[in-house]
Order: sequence, then C-alpha cells, then structure tokens
Amino acid sequence: MTIKKLEVFVIVTIIAVFGIIYAFTVKPDNLAVRPQTSTNVDTNSDSAVPMTGTSVRPGYGTNDQPVQPAPSTTIEYKGVDGKNALDLLKENHQVEAIHYSYGDLVTSIDGIKPDSQHFWAMYVNGQFSQVGASAYITKSTDNIKWEVDAVVDTTK
Repeated sequence: MTIKKLEVFVIVTIIAVFGIIYAFTVKPDNLAVRPQTSTNVDTNSDSAVPMTGTSVRPGYGTNDQPVQPAPSTTIEYKGVDGKNALDLLKENHQVEAIHYSYGDLVTSIDGIKPDSQHFWAMYVNGQFSQVGASAYITKSTDNIKWEVDAVVDTTK
C-alpha cells in the first residue's frame, strides 16, 4: 500500500512541476482583461489619455458590457528589401503622418495619438531611427518596432 501512495505522490509531483514550468514559460496569445492602467484613446479628444479600472470578469467592463482589447502601443514587423518602413506600416495599420525633409513623422497609428509628452518612436534592429519612416528603406533582415515613448527634455 505504501508503494502505491509513493507512486501517486511522484506522479502528482511531476505533474505539478510541469504545470509550474508551463505557467512561467508560456505567454497567453490574447488577454481579454484590460491592464489596470493603460494609454488609450479618448473618443472625445485628439490625444491619448490614461484610463484606469479593472474588469469585473474577464472580457467584460464594470457595467457588464464586453470590453474591446486596448489598442497596442507597440508594433513590430519585419523589413522587406527595397520597401520603406512607413509603407510597410501602412499595409496593416491606419497611419497618420506629417512630412518633413528628413522623412515622415508618424503622429497616429490605429487611432492612437500620443499626447504632447509622448510620440511614436521607430526602432530599427533595436536602435532608435535617425531618419523618418518614409526615408528608411528596409532590408529583409531588419526588425522594425514602433513604441510610444516619452519626450526627453534636453533643456535641463
């Protein structure tokens, strides 16, 4: 009888170890619950505003209405030989930009317009881009990443 208990204990322990490893290594594909604080778009203004609150149950707001996932403030994609970063971004996202001599400055992606203290920053292979999105011609080996970053005050 004790051998049977020992076998059950070993099996349960192995299953528990696999469960713990799985929980710490696998990331969920889609989170239905909004984070407690996120940057989101206020439909009544042109700027992003912080929104707070938690859902009562996953996927539902406090008034039991379904919650749409918050738009992402990070976008990543691979480069394509000979195409500029802005054209690639526009293939899968709604983009607004202002044209400057150094290239286009992206002001909005998928309706997210950062406030005056933030901006859409483009990173190429982990480095902040020194040119505008339309001026950067990508290669298939490039990893392009857009993030909402804080403006740095250089006057201090």
